Parts: sequence; C-alpha cells; structure tokens
Amino acid sequence: MKRYSVKTIFIFTITMFCATFFPMNNYAGEPVQGFADIHTHQMAEYSFAGAWIYGSHKGPLDESLHQCTGGSIWGGDHARTNFGVLNEFLGQIPGTWGDTGVHFGKKYGYPFYTGWPRWDTIAHQQMPEDYLKHAHENGLNLYVMSAVDFKPLCDTMPKKNMKPGLKCNEMSSVDVQLQAAKDFAAQRDWVKIARSPEEARNIINSGKLAMILAIEVTDLFDNDDWQKRLDYYYSIGVRSIQLGHQLNNRFTGVAPHHWIFKVFQFLRNAGIGDPRLDDYIYLVTNGKKNPHGLTTEGRALVEAMMDKNMIIDISHMSEVAVRDLYAIAKARNYYPMVLSHGHLRAIMMGEKQLEEKTTPNEFIKYIKETGGMIGLRTGPDQVKTYPDSVVPNDCDGSTKSFAQAYQYGTSGLKVNIAFASDFGGFIQQLRPRFGPKGETCGASNNDSIVKSQTAKQTNRLGSPLDYQGFGHIGLEGDIITELQHFGVNTSGLENSAEALIQVWERCGDKNRTGPLPTSDMILIPEEH
Repeated sequence: MKRYSVKTIFIFTITMFCATFFPMNNYAGEPVQGFADIHTHQMAEYSFAGAWIYGSHKGPLDESLHQCTGGSIWGGDHARTNFGVLNEFLGQIPGTWGDTGVHFGKKYGYPFYTGWPRWDTIAHQQMPEDYLKHAHENGLNLYVMSAVDFKPLCDTMPKKNMKPGLKCNEMSSVDVQLQAAKDFAAQRDWVKIARSPEEARNIINSGKLAMILAIEVTDLFDNDDWQKRLDYYYSIGVRSIQLGHQLNNRFTGVAPHHWIFKVFQFLRNAGIGDPRLDDYIYLVTNGKKNPHGLTTEGRALVEAMMDKNMIIDISHMSEVAVRDLYAIAKARNYYPMVLSHGHLRAIMMGEKQLEEKTTPNEFIKYIKETGGMIGLRTGPDQVKTYPDSVVPNDCDGSTKSFAQAYQYGTSGLKVNIAFASDFGGFIQQLRPRFGPKGETCGASNNDSIVKSQTAKQTNRLGSPLDYQGFGHIGLEGDIITELQHFGVNTSGLENSAEALIQVWERCGDKNRTGPLPTSDMILIPEEH
C-alpha cells in the first residue's frame, strides 16, 4: 500500500476544500446567452442632487411609490423644479398623468398609483431591484449602468428636495452613483460588476447578471487633470465613458437636439463671454450642425481610453467629432466604436431626421467597419415603415414602431443591436398598444390616424406591456416576446450580451484588423 506524506495529504485536503466551497469556474471563451441593455441609469435617484427621480433602486418599487405625497403645483416632493408652472407643463406632456407635478386626483397618480409604473414616467425610478431581477430571470444577462447628471438642470431643482450630502456637481454625483452601484452588486449574489470581458463571461455563465460601469456627464472630469481622473475611474471599475453629453465641453462638441439644451448651450457661452457666439447659430436654426469636433484634449483622451481597452461610446457627439474619432479608430487598426443609445436617422420621420443626435447611415458604416454595435432606443417615436418588415407599422410609438427600426438595423444595415432603455434619463418609453384614450398609438398629432391605428390592434400579449407600455426594466423580455409574436427574427437581441462582450474583446485584441465588410448593407436613403 502506497504511503503519502503529511504534506501531500495536507495539500490534497486544502485543494478539495477550496474546490468544494470556493469553486473557480472559468468560462473564458465560452459564449454567453441572453440579451443586453447597454444604456441605463439605475442610480439616477442620486443625480440632480437627488431632487429629480423619485423612488429607490433597492427593494420593491410599490413601497417607494406609495410613500409619495402627491405634491402640489407650488410645492410638495413632486414639484421637481423651482418653477411650479413648469412642473405642471412637464406633467401634462401627452400621456403623462402628473408625473412631475400634482398627483392627487389624477387617474393614475397618488395615492393609489393604478397602472404605474408607466411608459411616460420621467421622474420615477423604473429600475427597482425587484423588476431588475425579474428582467434577469427573463433573459437580461448584461447591462451598462451609466452614472449621469446635468448641472444646468440640477440648478433648477428645489433645495428642499435635494438629498442630504448631495450637490449640483456632476462628478460628485458620478462618485455617489458609482459607489451605490458597487454596493448594490456587493450586497447581492445575483448581480456582479464585470471589469473585463472574461469576468463578464464568468458572471453570466455562472447564472448571474453582469453590470458594466459607465459615465455620461457634460462637465467630464471638471477642470482636473484628465489623465489622473481617467486612471482613477478605471481603477474603481469604470469601463465606458462618453466624451460629451448635452453641451460642448473641454473634450468634444456635442450633437444638438431638444431646444432646451440649445438654450443652455447659448447661455453657457454667453455667460463666459465666448467670442465665437456666431458659431452657435445652429442652436437656434433647425437642421444646422455643430461645427465643433474633438479638441486636442479630446483626442488624447480617446487614445488613452483605447490604451486601456475601454468601450468608446460615441453617443451625443457632434458629427464632426464622430468623424474625428473614426479617424483615430481607423489608425488604431479599427478600434470598435459603440453607440450606446441612438436612433437610426434614415428610419425616423421628417423632423426627427433634422436632429444631429440621430445617427446617419455613414456613422453606422463606421460602427460596422470597426466591429462595434448599437443600442437602439426604446422611445415612443413615430417611424417610417421598413419596406421588408414583417410587422404592420400601424401603432405609432409602440413595439410595432420599434420593430421597424430594429429590422432596418439587423436586416438592412446588418449591424449588432442591443436594447438601450435609457431608464432614468428624462425620457419616455414605448407606448402601449391597448389602453385608455390618448395613450395608444399616439405618436402622431393626427387624431384620426390615432383612432384608426388604435382600432386595428389585436392579440394582446397578456403582459403589463399591453396597457402600461414599457414602464419598467422588468418588461424588457416581454418586448422580445411580442416581437416574436409579430414574426420578427429576434436572434440579434437575444444574443446581444454575447455581441457586446465580443466588441469588448476586440478592444483588447492587439491583432485586430479592419475594415470589417460593409458591402452587404442595404440602406434607406436619408431625407435630410
């Protein structure tokens, strides 16, 4: 009988103990299953000094909603800005029932919140823990948690609504949100932060939800040494950064869209005595483009992010800046470009195509050439009919509209697409196909079109998506199910977690080559 030394027995015992109680799964290279949402603001309750989003990311949403007092036109916790009339104006955006203003007496508001959360919510948490976990159970396996803020908007908030310790400083807000995300993941066994593609694969193939940390603000890094700040945020786990947000900054020009941001841009430049105010004529002239691209610091920041294999997000950048970035990506062996949340310009209706923030076919070609991907916004937009669509375009702003854009992206442009809900980002979501008057198929301003489209809707899904629209993250899997019921090939969405990880792996691939083929793209001409 063979004898074993005490040392050998000790090593064997320790090895077996560790293998049993601390298994080291390694799924490097193994494909993952499930879909991704590559642009969310889960911790937005801490943005705007905590004075905008109502409700907590922790626990069930119902508890935080029912703690709301309903507010009043001049005060209360739902007077989200210092201007009472503005609160009510925001609260009366078509379909919105007092989301930012008076709740009491509204059909869906305080105190019962029947039918909430809703597709048109812009001031309430839509990613609470229970709904996020439900989304994960239905196939969401990867999401990007982007820390967001915008100081000019924060400055309009009532101080009495600001959370203790929070202030109107974008980078301070980012710090709070990132810490909240880290705490959230550390205190739960079903969601973990991914710092590399390998970690993302291990997390997902272990049955958990992978979170990627990102940043989206206007005054990125304030006036600090950007290299030191980049190194710091990378050290704590941030793997994606937008160079710009709503206003031009030290790194890049941004794409104008909503009129309020054009006003903020004008006031900022007038306030600092910018002698180039004539450059900003595009701010008040519809359809004009921002003449400002990447700055010298912006180009250096892009190069530094590429050195760290970070995900380069082109969202909100001016067209000039995107072309500048593409030149850098091309010179770096076609480093991947990612649009985390966007609209495909060619499929959008007339006025929307005028917005520089929409993405032209030219840029989608850049994304495809570099091996990047697109997060498609789940907004309530009216779109053109995609000629090869299997879905009737007969319910504006609903999943049927999303189907047109998605099919154009996957079948026509043949680019990788994931969800981009942008929850917590001051925006509305996909409308319901069934519901009260004024709710359904309502993206058109023509009442007769709305009535006609509403009458055509059949085959309810049997989900809150039918009546609430895309009201919270837990319904994201239901969007895929409804698209499948329509006959849409949803394999692109269903495998979008793997697609993003492959993009991330390409960032770190020192042997990557390009350009990747684009000759198979079938383009819809842009009108503007």
